[in-house]
Amino acid sequence: MVMGMFRLFGRLRPTLCAGLVVFPLWGLSASGCIRQMRADIATNQERLDSLEEDLEAKRKELEEALAEASRVLRRNSADQGLQIERIQQRLAALEGDIAELRHESTGASQAEAQRTLELQRRLGEVARAAGMDVPLDPSEIPKSKSAHWEALTKAYRINKYSYTRALARAYLERYPKDAHVDNAQYMIGSSYLKQGQPAAALGEFQKVLSTYRKGDALDETLYDMAQAFLQVRSCNDAGTALKALLKNHRKSPLVPRAKKELRKVRALGAADCDDR
Repeated sequence: MVMGMFRLFGRLRPTLCAGLVVFPLWGLSASGCIRQMRADIATNQERLDSLEEDLEAKRKELEEALAEASRVLRRNSADQGLQIERIQQRLAALEGDIAELRHESTGASQAEAQRTLELQRRLGEVARAAGMDVPLDPSEIPKSKSAHWEALTKAYRINKYSYTRALARAYLERYPKDAHVDNAQYMIGSSYLKQGQPAAALGEFQKVLSTYRKGDALDETLYDMAQAFLQVRSCNDAGTALKALLKNHRKSPLVPRAKKELRKVRALGAADCDDR
């Protein structure tokens, strides 16, 4: 019990000292408490100043990264994919650092907090433009099914990859029985393929084949699967996908292109394929 009382007093000591209550048992005095309080305040202020300096440095670094990302996206160079991947990693790390610093720094002003929120908003926009999958706020999703589908198809048409996937996934969740769900799933895979991520695209295309076997997106899915297989150097799988399209979807407008593509695939050798 005595030890329990000491632990209790130990927890209360800062409060008692702050109230300038003197306990002879501890040998404390009012002047001693004041000195301790001043030392604690000075230490806390130094910590706060350090956190705010770190936060400002991270903000500047994030601004530079956002500017770099915007330049890369506008340039559309041949090595854009690698540059975007590096920027994605840098942005993700900076976002985490800033969130941690904001959590620790309780002395940030309202203006500074607004500035950080604005940077995070810009980060989301650039991340989406770079093809990163950023969750949508519910307010960004159209309320009606027709408006939702229109927004999805428009995003897909203008190659807004992240926005397409976010809207498509929301559509699949909200309207799982709708006639367009196979096309929504196809657009997820197609957006990955357009973005240069064939492995991710193949996983999404497989969902079309396994879940929506009676849908009207099967021919497009098989054709794009062949393209994705070629990009990962699986030529035999690419040929299989094209043969399935020609056999099971003979009235598809993609048949002429599929025949031409199949001839090309058959002509490929070990230099282009890992399975030959």
